[in-house]
Amino acid sequence: MAVLKIPSISVEYVKVPVLGGPANLVTLDVDMAIVPDGQDPAGGDWKAADWIGTSAAILIGPATLLPLTKGTTYGIWVKITSSPEIPVLGPYPLHIT
Repeated sequence: MAVLKIPSISVEYVKVPVLGGPANLVTLDVDMAIVPDGQDPAGGDWKAADWIGTSAAILIGPATLLPLTKGTTYGIWVKITSSPEIPVLGPYPLHIT
């Protein structure tokens, strides 16, 4: 996946397409974490996300739960809860300009 670039002053949804999931994919709980490049998410890094079509989505930017730092590259992670499985996808690169 190419590096996604978003300005630090932008407030927008970051979306990650989820391909090949079960028919009930969008009814499952989805969380996302955006952490500095090279780090794995820890418990408090996960935030409740939404489904937009079959893409996991979370709002980032100033005055959101994820205000990100200019000049930093992050990894975007997606976690889907489907008992007994809890697949984790990522990281996908995000650079804040």
